[in-house]
Amino acid sequence: MEAPRKRFLWLMVAIILIGIAIGLYAWIAGIDLMGVLQDFFANPYVYLPLLFLYSFLVAIILPIPIELALLWPLLANDMVLYSVATVVMALGKTTGAWAVFHLGLRIEDDIRKWSKRFKFAETFVEWCTIFVRKTKYIGLFILLSIPLMTDTVPLYIYSLFNEDGKILNMRLFGAVNFFAAILRSLILFGLWNIGINLFG
Repeated sequence: MEAPRKRFLWLMVAIILIGIAIGLYAWIAGIDLMGVLQDFFANPYVYLPLLFLYSFLVAIILPIPIELALLWPLLANDMVLYSVATVVMALGKTTGAWAVFHLGLRIEDDIRKWSKRFKFAETFVEWCTIFVRKTKYIGLFILLSIPLMTDTVPLYIYSLFNEDGKILNMRLFGAVNFFAAILRSLILFGLWNIGINLFG
């Protein structure tokens, strides 16, 4: 494995381990990370960078819906903050998606080589590749636009089975992630207002 590739993989492993360490520390110490985020909501200069980091981690490793971090501006009925938070969230998710895309380019060959050892793994890889080839950007956009859907699984499927970047390119991959995040936020906003009008 070439040196830049190894460094990138070690960087990704380090980021994932740091995220896991923070989560474990918070769990062991009894810290409610979402409560901490809620306390920081009152200060947008703290909330927005944390939202960016949270969005980045949601794209890379956290199987948690992003909508949780967007509820506080809705609860406070602060539409300016909600609009800014939507853009920050979309930028964080797009940055994370690009990292996943690069990871997919770097390890796809290794996954394909490994999968040839086991028939079921080779079949799974082929099915995923066919799925990515047939659905392309539209499929990714639809999956990432679904409220409460985890972003991690679709991002990794579309990155790892991308035939070395021949099916999807990085710029459009990022653009699809950005606009799907915006649409997802708009859907959340619409559902929130429908719920308020029906029940509030």
